[in-house]
Amino acid sequence: MSCSSAIYTSSQNVDVAPNGIIPFGSINRRFGCNCQLSGNDIVCSGRGYYLVSVTASVTPDAAGLIGIQLYADGSPVPGADAYATGTTDATVPLSITPVLVRVRCDAAKSLSVRLVSGDATTGAVVMSTHATVVKV
Repeated sequence: MSCSSAIYTSSQNVDVAPNGIIPFGSINRRFGCNCQLSGNDIVCSGRGYYLVSVTASVTPDAAGLIGIQLYADGSPVPGADAYATGTTDATVPLSITPVLVRVRCDAAKSLSVRLVSGDATTGAVVMSTHATVVKV
């Protein structure tokens, strides 16, 4: 597979508030100019499709349902989520399998990942996060 642009980011040991944004962290690898890290978002610019995958290891502050959700321009991406039942003494792996996000015309789309707290008071320590975005 050939691509014109790609970015791979990671972060470690981040406290995230209930339903808060999980930062992508820092860039490990980047190729091309269509995928840029901007604060807590990855900005995809240029018409086309972008293949996005995210993995996270999460230790919830309280027992219960915990998850992650991919957002594009502030709206949830359908089917781009992962959930598990966690406890305070165990780290759970969560993975958003590769999904396609479309950027129309020569616009840009801002991608972010949020913690989904089953209980509104449940935050988490995100032990590690890895994200890959590839323009296909």
